Amino acid sequence: MGCTARQEAVFLAARAGLYRERAPSPALEAHFFCLWSHDIHDGPNRRIAIVPDGYCDIVWMGGRLLVAGPDRSSAFPSLAGGERIVGARFAPGAAAEWLKVQLCDIVGQSIPLDDFWEAAALRLNELLGACAHSDERLSQLETALEKEADKRAAPARDIASVFARASDISPCGNVTDLMLDDLSIGVRQLRRRCYTHFGYGPKTLARIRRFQGMLSLCRRKKALPLAALAVAAGYSDQAHMTRDAREISTLTPMQLQQQIAG
Repeated sequence: MGCTARQEAVFLAARAGLYRERAPSPALEAHFFCLWSHDIHDGPNRRIAIVPDGYCDIVWMGGRLLVAGPDRSSAFPSLAGGERIVGARFAPGAAAEWLKVQLCDIVGQSIPLDDFWEAAALRLNELLGACAHSDERLSQLETALEKEADKRAAPARDIASVFARASDISPCGNVTDLMLDDLSIGVRQLRRRCYTHFGYGPKTLARIRRFQGMLSLCRRKKALPLAALAVAAGYSDQAHMTRDAREISTLTPMQLQQQIAG
């Protein structure tokens, strides 16, 4: 009873306000997957789950610029009603170059951006804090990142290939073996590159991307029965999907379907 009550009190971030994404400018498209804003609903605070997606973000939240490292399971940040958040999501393989850190060192952490960029981050934080609304703040963030982009090497194509393979939910064999075939490298080298650029190994990355694939299927207009959802998302069976969903998000696939549909 107590466990069920805790699960029912958890809300996906999308249920907590208005979330919007847009493509980055041409100057940033090699380095960032998207820019985004999230306006949290006014009202009482709720337990909000930020589910892992295999990405790393720069986030302006609560008046501070942070780096949100990759997660293995859901994060439950304290978000006040009426909070206006903006962010930039690194493209696969880009964050390690921009932050000069291996992502395995920041898994599950939110770290002030000035720990990485020092005075430049403090100046940018002051600039964003002076903005009147989210659109202006996001535009200022994008402009600041554009000025830095020429100084940064674009992510290696093989890292994008690994991420794409991990995101492929079609039943086409062992994901790690397919990654190795794509890159023609050894297991240890693949693991090192994944830990550097994603924060964890290829199996964990594939698990998280499969979970995200399942959420994408839940967003379709016609809901699939759970057994069919498990097959379509690349799970071995419904029990496998349920176990992964609960470990990653604390919610069952049915609860996820209901929240997304709502």
